Parts: sequence; C-alpha cells; structure tokens
Amino acid sequence: MNVRILLSALIVAASLSACSKSEAETETVKPTENNIARYVEANAGTIESKTRSSGPWELGVVFSAAAAGKLTQVGTRMPEPGSYRVIVWDFDAKTVLRQKTVEQSTPDQLTLADVDVLALTPNKKYVISVNSQSGGANKKYFFAAKTGGGEIMPFTKGSVLVHSACYTKTAPAVFPKDVKDVKSELYGYPEFTFLPD
Repeated sequence: MNVRILLSALIVAASLSACSKSEAETETVKPTENNIARYVEANAGTIESKTRSSGPWELGVVFSAAAAGKLTQVGTRMPEPGSYRVIVWDFDAKTVLRQKTVEQSTPDQLTLADVDVLALTPNKKYVISVNSQSGGANKKYFFAAKTGGGEIMPFTKGSVLVHSACYTKTAPAVFPKDVKDVKSELYGYPEFTFLPD
C-alpha cells in the first residue's frame, strides 16, 4: 500500500514538473556576439589576413554598440601562444574600463576570458586593444587588409559598428592614440563578447 501511495505521489510530481511555462513567462535569450572574429572569417575572400613581427604595440579597434547590452568577455586571436593584455577603454576619456590578461595556448585560435560585466551605452565609442608583447618578448600579430587595397572600415556585424583601428608603440598600458582613424587595416584581432539586452 505504501508503495502505491509513493508511486502515485511521484507520478503527480512528475506530471506537475512537466508543465511548460506560458509564453509570457518564457524569456527570449539573445545570442552572444563575437563580431570582429566573425567579420574577418565571413570576409575571407575579400580580406587578407597576414602577420607582422614588430613592436611592442598597443593595437586597438574603435567600436560602438547599436543597442544596449553587456560586454562579458575579452579575448585574443594572435599567431603565437602567449599571455596577452587586453583592455577596454572609454574612447572619449581614454580611461581603462576593463583589463584582463588572456592566456592563449593555441596559435591562431580565438581565446576568450570572462571579465566583470560592462554595460555598453548605445552609440558611445569604446576601444578594445591587445598588446603584442607577451612575457617581455615581442610577438607576431595579425592584420587584415582588403585584397587589392581600400577601406574595410567602418563595418557593422551583429549589433556592433566597428569604426576604425588605432595603435601606439608601447609595452606599458597606454591608450592607442598615436596612429588613429585607420580604415584600411585591422590590427591584432582583440575580441569581446557582446550580449544585447
């Protein structure tokens, strides 16, 4: 008799937990975006990716989000393994908003690391940069350019507008401002994960 009561209780509990939420209770989850890497991959036929081996450089990408959202990770895709410093900067104030050392163990593979969530204001400019030095040694870095020349920026991928590239020759953390508004080459491939609200 106790077995029947227990079995009946389990069946009732299972059927109650199998009830689905109403559409009003279901939350739509938007996909995360890694837009710099996706852009280079999607345009492999018209954009060439090459390497350079000078430095050290703080290699930056100026971007803005078209929608409110959160930056949740930063990353690198460098030709050589290493520990690379990635910084998210406020474009106008030129101050550090997030900084993380990313351990990239595999060459030419996007490696992401979690950071404290950063709310991005729509249409506000930010810079994400990667330093080309690891462990005190200059490392090779990627750059992308249009086959046959010409501008590759600005471009929009997902909810992110990439405005231009910028860089400064430095090993310490310095805002990449010496060469700015470059639209024909994309340097270093720093990356971030954007989650639209």
